[in-house]
Amino acid sequence: MNLVLIGVSLFIAVLIIIFLVSGRKSSDRKEPENVKYLKEILTRDHKIQNLQTKVENLNTLNDRYLSFMIKIPSIIQRLNSTYHLNEITQSIVQLISDIIPTKHVEFYCLDRATNMLTVTYSLNQENTRKVSYALGEGLIGMAAQQRMIKLKEQVRKMSAFDSHLWMAVPITFKDRLFGVVGIGQAEQLYGSENDVMRMIADIAGSALMNQAMLGEAKEKANTDSLTGLYNRYYLLQMAQNFMERAGRESIPISILFFDIDHFKHYNDANGHDQGDKLLKELSDLISGLTLNNSVFARYGGEEFIIMLLGVSKEDSFAFAEMLREKIADHPFVSREKQPLGCISISGGVASFPTDGDSIPKIIQLADTALYQAKSEGRNRIAMYKSRYLSDPVFEFNERPVNESLLHFKS
Repeated sequence: MNLVLIGVSLFIAVLIIIFLVSGRKSSDRKEPENVKYLKEILTRDHKIQNLQTKVENLNTLNDRYLSFMIKIPSIIQRLNSTYHLNEITQSIVQLISDIIPTKHVEFYCLDRATNMLTVTYSLNQENTRKVSYALGEGLIGMAAQQRMIKLKEQVRKMSAFDSHLWMAVPITFKDRLFGVVGIGQAEQLYGSENDVMRMIADIAGSALMNQAMLGEAKEKANTDSLTGLYNRYYLLQMAQNFMERAGRESIPISILFFDIDHFKHYNDANGHDQGDKLLKELSDLISGLTLNNSVFARYGGEEFIIMLLGVSKEDSFAFAEMLREKIADHPFVSREKQPLGCISISGGVASFPTDGDSIPKIIQLADTALYQAKSEGRNRIAMYKSRYLSDPVFEFNERPVNESLLHFKS
C-alpha cells in the first residue's frame, strides 16, 4: 500500500513539474510579444512628445518672427531718424535679443583710425568690459576681417574675452565695415538664425550708413572749411546749451572776441595763400591751448571767438593774455614784416551775467572791448567793465596768467 501511494505521489509530482515547465515555456514564448507591444507603445508616445515639442518650438519661433516682422517698419524708422550712434546700436542689440534667446548681445564699433573693434553697447551693461579686438583676432576680429558671419566652432583660437560668444555678425554697407555684433550661446536653436541675422545686419548697415552720411553733413554745416574750427552757426547753437547749464548751475559764461592785427597788411605783403596758411596755423596753435567746457569758433574773416563755460571774466582775461603772448612769440612765416614785428592779436572779454543777459549782448560788449584794445595800440586784451549801463570802462592788465585756475585739455 505504501509503495502504491509513493508511486502515485511521484507520478503527480512529475506531472506538476511537467506542467510548470511547459507553462513557463509558454509564458516565455508570449513575453517577447508583450514586451514588443509595450515598446511600440512607448516609442509611439516618445514620437508624439517629440512632435509636440517641435510644434511648441515652431510656435515660439513663429511668435518671435511675427513680432520681428511687425516691428520692422518702426525699427527702420527709429534707426533712420536719429543722428546718435548709441541709439542705433542700442536698437540693434535689442532687436537681436528679441529674436534670439540669449543673455549676451554686444556691439563692437570699428575705430577707423586704429582699425580696432571696441564694445560700445551690451545687453548686460553691468557686465560690459572695455574690450577691443584687432581685425582677424578672435571670433569678433575674424568676422570683421572676412566680412562673414562666424560661429564659435569655425574659429580655432578664441580670445579669453569672447569665449562666452557663439556667433559674430559683421555690420556692413557695401564695402564699408561699421562694426560687429557678438551673440552668446542661444538657449534654443531653430536652424534659421543665420538667415535672420543676415536680414538684421542689412537693416543695421543701412541705418549706420545713413547716420554716417548725416553726421558728416552736419559736421560740415557746423565747421569752417579752411580752419576746421566751429563756425558762427554752431557757436550760437552751443550758446543756448551753455545758457541752460549756466542757469541750472549758477555759473558764468565768458566771451573772448579777438582778431589778427594788421591781417590785411599780411595778405597784401605775402599773398592770400599765405594769409590762409596763417589763419590755419594760428587756429591749430590756439586749439591746442583751449580750455575744457569751451567752444572755439571762427566768427568770420580774421575774427575768432572763444566761449568759456564756468570761467569768470577775470580768469578768462588771464587766459586771453596767455594766448596773446603765445601768438606773439610764435615763429609765423614773415612775422617780421608786420608793423609790430610779430603776428599779434587784439581782443576783448565780457561775461554773462555780469555784463549782459544774453550771449549776443555779451558778444557785442566783447567786440566793443576789442576795438578799444585796437585803439590803444593793438597786441593787447581789454576787459569790459561798466560802472553804469551807459558808461563803458575798459581795463588793461599785464598781470601774468594764474595757471592754477585754468584746466587745459590734454
